[in-house]
Amino acid sequence: MRAIRIHETGGPDVLRLDEVPAPEAGPGQVLVKAHSIGIGIADQLVRTGRYPWMPPLPAIPGIEMSGTVAATGAGVTALREGDPVVVSAVPERNCYAEYLAIDARWAFPCPSGFDLAIAGCLMNYRVAYRILHAAARVRAGDTIAIVGAAGGVGSALLQLANAAGMETVALVRSRAKAAFASGQGADHVIDTSREDAHARIQEITGGRGVDLVVDPVGGDGFTDHLDLLAPVGMLVLYGMIDGLPGSDVFQAQAGRWARSPAVRLFSIHAYDAYPDITGADMALLMDMAARGHIDPVIHAELPLEMAREAHEMLDANAIIGKVLLQPHRNESHYAR
Repeated sequence: MRAIRIHETGGPDVLRLDEVPAPEAGPGQVLVKAHSIGIGIADQLVRTGRYPWMPPLPAIPGIEMSGTVAATGAGVTALREGDPVVVSAVPERNCYAEYLAIDARWAFPCPSGFDLAIAGCLMNYRVAYRILHAAARVRAGDTIAIVGAAGGVGSALLQLANAAGMETVALVRSRAKAAFASGQGADHVIDTSREDAHARIQEITGGRGVDLVVDPVGGDGFTDHLDLLAPVGMLVLYGMIDGLPGSDVFQAQAGRWARSPAVRLFSIHAYDAYPDITGADMALLMDMAARGHIDPVIHAELPLEMAREAHEMLDANAIIGKVLLQPHRNESHYAR
């Protein structure tokens, strides 16, 4: 079968299209034929060698996929050949391929007729849902500032925060992304390429600050987000696009002790041992999508062999919504 592999870490050019043996469904596993493969920050970090859970090389990246069951292994009774599924392969990866063999507990059934391209976007919503409702435990009326609100997880956070009755502040870095966030229902949009986020949030909140800031970037500017928080607010880091925070985070908190800020790290790896929780999340999210309460935005659907181009867009911060690889596709399709 065709698969994208990395033999060394580096830029998008390390993503190679290889012919590898097709996997088989072992006991307790299903073999899934890929329809849509999600591209995300975790893949970028694996490709560049910065992911805390690096696989041995050569490796097939990718942790999210939708498709259909092509075969079942011994002992599998909940799924049958031909069933549409969405797969969470966070521990195993290997999704940048035509086929994936995975523990059947991590392949979740899709309702009949559910759009498998939309299903391929839902792992972003799973991350966003857990950030909001487990890590931060938000309440209706809370205020949230979302860094990178036009990206895959960022737009999922925006939609789910709106669905939860929060007041949303979208932080983006271009006019096009500002227009997108506004169209997605953000209550307030700040284009940080032209506006000062701290001054605007103070203006928006009457000097109070926001209850929650969610950031995928990290790096040296991470602790500056503490100044955006309301008293007893929380700052959540769920990625490290610019690396880990360069300063002493606890010292930065202590310097703002009077406002009692909290800092939380979040990784979906916290649920690696809990397929039942993930399955319940996916069922909820598919129901929300079917009801129109969330509406995943697809930036582009690309053939499998265009993984390098997909990562070039990711590195350039040029994606609005989600990019999908689709092995059955011969030509690229750009929705935006």
